[in-house]
Amino acid sequence: MARKSRKSIPETVSSAAVQEEIKRPFRAGLYARISMETEETIERGTIETQVELMKNYVADTEDISVAEVYKDSDYSGTNFDRPGFTQMMEDIKHGKINCVIVKDLSRLGRNYVETSNYIERVFPFFHVRFLAVTDDFDSFREGVDLTVPLKNIINEFYSKDLAKKSSSAKKALWREGKFTGAWEPYGYRKSEQDRHQLVVDEEAAGHLRAIFSMYMDGCSYSDIAKKLNADGVLSPTLQREYYRSGEKPSPESKPWNNYEVKRVLQDVHCTGDSVYGKYQQSVFQGNKQRNRPESEWIYAENTHEGIIDKELFRQVQEKIREFTEEYKKRHQLNNGAIRSQNFYTGKIRCGGCGNRMILSREKSGTFYYLCGANANHKSGGNQCKGHRVKKEYVDEDVLRLIQSHMKTVLDTEKMIREMNSASRNQTQYLLLEKEVGKLRRELSRISKRKSDLYEDYSERLITEEEYMQFSRIYSNEIENIKSRLDAVLTAQVRYSKDYHIEEGWGKVIHTYMSKRKLTKEMVDAFVDSIIIHGKYDYEIKLVYDDQFAELQKIMKEKEAQSR
Repeated sequence: MARKSRKSIPETVSSAAVQEEIKRPFRAGLYARISMETEETIERGTIETQVELMKNYVADTEDISVAEVYKDSDYSGTNFDRPGFTQMMEDIKHGKINCVIVKDLSRLGRNYVETSNYIERVFPFFHVRFLAVTDDFDSFREGVDLTVPLKNIINEFYSKDLAKKSSSAKKALWREGKFTGAWEPYGYRKSEQDRHQLVVDEEAAGHLRAIFSMYMDGCSYSDIAKKLNADGVLSPTLQREYYRSGEKPSPESKPWNNYEVKRVLQDVHCTGDSVYGKYQQSVFQGNKQRNRPESEWIYAENTHEGIIDKELFRQVQEKIREFTEEYKKRHQLNNGAIRSQNFYTGKIRCGGCGNRMILSREKSGTFYYLCGANANHKSGGNQCKGHRVKKEYVDEDVLRLIQSHMKTVLDTEKMIREMNSASRNQTQYLLLEKEVGKLRRELSRISKRKSDLYEDYSERLITEEEYMQFSRIYSNEIENIKSRLDAVLTAQVRYSKDYHIEEGWGKVIHTYMSKRKLTKEMVDAFVDSIIIHGKYDYEIKLVYDDQFAELQKIMKEKEAQSR
């Protein structure tokens, strides 16, 4: 006579849900990947066609249902640092899916060692079924499929060979003076007859000539950007969008700025010459880009029609170089002093426009915080009207707030301990202690049920599907009990005669309680952000503001209970 399982099925699961889970026990994550747009031609399929193929495959099965779809577009298969893949692994760890389906093995990855590791070790560890549709591979099929590692090796060689061929093909085009960039230089667009040939865009070329003329007349980058924005001229970014969509975007959406103006002035393409190989990408390091030294650049003359005279271009580059050197000399003397005085790097911003505030020293030696949009003329659009405030005023208010924060916290902490000594609060403490004991016993009981499940499974008292189903249900119950236990323990602490704030917060307060002078270390420990709205109007947010608000809430509850 067969022995019945000692484990009862939790009542929270309906019989219909259990039957559906048993009927289709595999909850699949469909994973699709392409490396780049041009790879669609090589691999004969977009991400959408991959997903459609996998869904059709699942529809013909009787034991698989689609739980989630994961996609990685423009990510190489030579490494696994991809957002879609990362999310899929997280869902595997949390039991959301127990089956992974790909169109073919190369969609999972093209690196032999890593791909094999996932197929042969990681997925089996999590009891995950793995299927590659067009390769007819199923990890739950009996027998070892020796074609898997072989195909992985071939895919890795293919990926490396593809990268080499792509690089060689580009260099061949460079030698012919062909354009291979993804984005056209400002003033040009790609020829409709030959996408590797640049042709002049007369409208943009007119603006380009005006930019060079204004700069030689003494206009700054900011002056030029403001003029272009005022005239409604599309920035290079918007110009490219216009070429691709055919719909003219609003100039205000991405206006001209200093960076765009300087980049246009320094682009040698405007003379009719080309420069290649300024950057290098490593496919096998996740398409990381690095700058090549100028000695490795490849120059080609007269590859397309020029817009700017070469002598004018040379004069502009010389003027930019002289300005850059002068700027460095002018600011180098102040940099050391400013760095030593700036306690709020990355923390202080303008309330008017959101730009960071810049610390500046006047000739008198007084330090001021200025809105970065004005200090560096970063924006070619409407500059912020704000704000200029003495550093000493900010320092005084920050120190005063931190000292008030520390004193209030310690005083409140002491008062809560005194209130908790009252008999009424001690009674509540004991009631919560009983609840803690009850929840811990319940946690122990459910945990034992879960651990005993495997014994039932190994003795074939329950099926693998039932084991996975009940294990997941018990895991959810355990998490629920733990959550309730944490809440009760938190409440119990509030009634302790030895009540203390959290250790890290308390340690910081005791470290700086006796300090009478503001330091950068104190600011780093306490200050989260500062928003400057006006000369005497600051919004200072401390790191422990949330904990402070919770402490005040506890104090108010205690006072209400004592009435």
